[in-house]
Amino acid sequence: MVDTCQEEDSLTALKASLVMSLSLLPENALVGLITFGTMTQVHEIGYTECAKSFVFRGSKEYGPKNVQEMLGLTQPALRPGMQPQPGRPMPPIGPAARFLLPVQQCEFQLTKALEQLQRDPWPVAGDRRNLRCTGVALSVAVGLLESSFQNAGGRIMLFAGGPATEGPGMVVGPALREPIRSHHDIDRDNIKYYKKALKVCRDCSRVQKSGADF
Repeated sequence: MVDTCQEEDSLTALKASLVMSLSLLPENALVGLITFGTMTQVHEIGYTECAKSFVFRGSKEYGPKNVQEMLGLTQPALRPGMQPQPGRPMPPIGPAARFLLPVQQCEFQLTKALEQLQRDPWPVAGDRRNLRCTGVALSVAVGLLESSFQNAGGRIMLFAGGPATEGPGMVVGPALREPIRSHHDIDRDNIKYYKKALKVCRDCSRVQKSGADF
């Protein structure tokens, strides 16, 4: 999961690190790419004809079923009667194969997608923060993993360059005049977005219980 609201230098360095990391992964390791800023995009790395992605609105809340329906993941990914071996997840053979593939099959497409990533195109006024929908991106990633590999191990790696300022999970508003909460605010229960942000964290922890972590 890559935050595209980062400064240009940071985003460039991150892309280079991620491209290098692909060469260090086992060939059968399954990988996918989600980028987020004002919107969340799930990149279809299994489609080689051109760059293709599914876009989720950053201000809207999506449950696992919503994500699975929008991505076309309502059919099970594993063959009936076959179970994944511990530590060696089976390659998805259903709709999830469009988004999660072994490195040896998608390294070229994924490298190209990473190299072509640009900063979030939405304009930002001088007195505003970037709109960063981290919570939506996490919800989408959770829905993708839940439908693809039930009771199997997985990892969501989040590379964020700032606080969530849009949609579910936001911790501060987009106006710069609104300060980011501090530990003193938490101690005094003066935390405006706490309950909604906590709900997103709890929803994500559901995946950890089923074998995944982030």
